[in-house]
Amino acid sequence: MSAITGNTVVVLEQNAILRLGVEALLESWGCRVIAGDCVDDIIAIIRDEGLRPTLLLLPPTDGLDIGDRLGDRLGDRFEAEMGHPLPWIGITADPNLLQRWKAGASGGILLEMPCSPDMLRTAMLEALRKTP
Repeated sequence: MSAITGNTVVVLEQNAILRLGVEALLESWGCRVIAGDCVDDIIAIIRDEGLRPTLLLLPPTDGLDIGDRLGDRLGDRFEAEMGHPLPWIGITADPNLLQRWKAGASGGILLEMPCSPDMLRTAMLEALRKTP
C-alpha cells in the first residue's frame, strides 16, 4: 500500500476542470478528497464531516496580492482552523513565484507546470514525510 493511500487531501482550485482532474487522480490513489473553490466552504465541509486533512493542494498565491503572498497564507489559515500542522503543495507556471520559492520565501512545496502525476506523487510523499 502506498504512503499516499488513506490520506485526506484538500484541493483548493478555482478552475473546475483542473479541480475535477486532480480530484479524480487523488481518488485513484486511494485518497479522500475535499475539493472546492472557496476556503470557507471547504472548512465548513471539514468541520461538518469531522475530517482531519493531512495535505493541502493550494494555489501558490492567495489571489489578493501576487507580490508578497504565497500559499503559506492559505496554509496558515487551514492550520489555524484545523488545529494541527498541514503541509501544502502549490503548482504554478509563474517563474517569479518559482524563483521566490527556491530562495526560501515559502514553506510549502511548489511544482512547475506542467506537472506530471509522478511529480505530484513524489511531492506528496515528501510533504507527508516532513509533517510533524
